[in-house]
Amino acid sequence: MKRTATALCLLLAACSGGGGFGNDAGLYDTNTTAPAPGIQAVQIGEGGSAFQACAGIGEVVNLSPAGEAYLPLRAAPFAEADEVARLGPGTRVFRCTRSLDQRWQGVVVQPADAPATDCGVGSPIAAPRPYTGPCKSGWALTGFIRPIAG
Repeated sequence: MKRTATALCLLLAACSGGGGFGNDAGLYDTNTTAPAPGIQAVQIGEGGSAFQACAGIGEVVNLSPAGEAYLPLRAAPFAEADEVARLGPGTRVFRCTRSLDQRWQGVVVQPADAPATDCGVGSPIAAPRPYTGPCKSGWALTGFIRPIAG
């Protein structure tokens, strides 16, 4: 019995991978920085192959002259996400998806300086996928996007 207990202790010590018993160094992360939300691509084609890649068109509304002069377009559906563009009042967007909590809309923005640009979301696609261009895409708060078509 003594040999079994000794062998078990030696086996456990060999598998501990470090400086012996009670060595907790490196096991706990002491970094107190909040995690960044990163980037979440806007999904297109969620309606299926019988519908346009984006559900409809909307425009930026409800900006306060005394407050918000623009609507930030974010890289992910979080207020802490990086700002990728600024949308002014009346900016037209393609409404493509929503966040799970419905607070954010994933949109594709047609460039104001090149209105003839085909963003590739006006016709059906075979399967849902992340939007990859050529137009800018991102996430905007739903309360600032009014549906105007679709």
